[in-house]
Amino acid sequence: MDLVKGQLVRSKAGRDKTRTFAVLALDGQIALLANGTSRPIAKPKRKKLQHLAPTGCVLCGEALTDDQQLSEAIAAYDATRPV
Repeated sequence: MDLVKGQLVRSKAGRDKTRTFAVLALDGQIALLANGTSRPIAKPKRKKLQHLAPTGCVLCGEALTDDQQLSEAIAAYDATRPV
C-alpha cells in the first residue's frame, strides 16, 4: 500500500473504526495520523498500515498545519462520502 503525506485514510480496525484521518508521516509499516479533533496534529495516532483503507483524496500542505483546517477538510470529505 503506497500512502503519501496528506492522504486521507479510513481506519479498518480498533475503537476508531470507520473514522477518517490524514497521514502526517510514514515510519516503515506505521503511519502517523491526525484528524484535528480527537487526534490533534501535535499528538498523532500511530497505526499499522494493514489497518488503514486509503482514499483517493490528498490534502494540500496548508491543511496539515492547523487542527481547525484539518478537521474542516475531513468533515467536508465525510459529508460527500459517508461510510
